[in-house]
This record gives sequence, C-alpha cells and structure tokens, in this order.
Amino acid sequence: MVMSLGWNPFYKNQRMTAEIHIMHNFHADFYGYQLKTLVLGYIRPELDYISREALIDDIETDKRVAINSIARPGYEKYAFDPFFTA
Repeated sequence: MVMSLGWNPFYKNQRMTAEIHIMHNFHADFYGYQLKTLVLGYIRPELDYISREALIDDIETDKRVAINSIARPGYEKYAFDPFFTA
C-alpha cells in the first residue's frame, strides 16, 4: 500500500485524513474486516496539484517507489512480522 497522511490540499479537506491505496488485487472485498498497516518509509511531501491527472501520476510514481522499496532485504522481513499474523 501507499498512504497519504495529511490535509490533501487538492481536495480542500477540512481535516487531516489517512487515505490508503491498496496495491494488491483481491478477489473479494473485505469490508467489515480489520486492516493492519505498518508505515515503513516516507516518499514525498504533500502537494497541491494543478489537475487530478497530475495527482494520479504522482500516486503511480509512489506505487513504483513502494514496490521497489519492499523488495529490499531490509523490508522483506516485515511480510512475516507477527504483527500481521496475531
């Protein structure tokens, strides 16, 4: 996942939010289930975009950065962390 944590100025949010973009394709929805997340890094600051397309382009870049990051040996161990199986 990649996550935006902040005010999301493009959408003029009035309060701080955490918006999670899940990158795995699930075969069914999981509404009503608990979602556990672990923040492993920081990619970029929050920006106010000139268009929705520019925002989407940056999210796609964020996804590529995240995929490359979790492939590193230092991050692989978190896939099996007891936090996610308890």
